Amino acid sequence: MSTVHVRIGDYRSKYHTDVDCPSLNGKQDTYTGQTSMSEDEAKGQRLTACQRCKK
Repeated sequence: MSTVHVRIGDYRSKYHTDVDCPSLNGKQDTYTGQTSMSEDEAKGQRLTACQRCKK
């Protein structure tokens, strides 16, 4: 089971495999941090994989 990263706040529809992904860290006016969870937990929250993250 892999760990992924998720934005806290608005624009939360994707999970990220790259902690430095611009989509995870962008939009600073709505960014309030990030949290980690299992990929299965993220999918359970109906989040989908970010296509910008480095694999």
